[in-house]
Amino acid sequence: MDLDLATRYTAHWEGQRSTVYRDTKGIPTIGVGFNLTTASAPAEIAALGLDYQAVLNGSVALTNAQIDQLLQTTIQTAVTAAQALVSDFDSIPGPQQIVLTDLAFNMGQATLGTFVHTLGFVEQQNWELAAYNLRQSIWFTQVGSGPMQRGGADCAVLAGTAQPQDFLSASA
Repeated sequence: MDLDLATRYTAHWEGQRSTVYRDTKGIPTIGVGFNLTTASAPAEIAALGLDYQAVLNGSVALTNAQIDQLLQTTIQTAVTAAQALVSDFDSIPGPQQIVLTDLAFNMGQATLGTFVHTLGFVEQQNWELAAYNLRQSIWFTQVGSGPMQRGGADCAVLAGTAQPQDFLSASA
């Protein structure tokens, strides 16, 4: 998988903020979708040389380099989650790997793991049914079902009717 493309694809949908904000579920977040409530968040913020509480209360902003460092860590966590959920992850086509990484980044391993039918179709490499099943989920409407929104894009790439790059050059 092209890790740089996967990172740019996910960052495209997540956006970037240097100070703390609340995501759509009210979770304190920073950078490119970095969840500040995870067990590892205080250590990851400290590894940047920052005080976790100061970041959490919004009195400290991250630099672009710090945001990128957190993004690299969370993308790798998402890849690992996708690999854990799909037994032959490393042998499936790159675009589908990127979508699964984006899904794991966006919803986390535990929630993605509840998409048993979608993951079953992924295991069979039945991309059309995997995408169809994903379109039936609440997640699909929550993140945007339009063709230039995250849900629509992930389903199109998963089905093989689009490439991740198609959405990076387009305005969302």
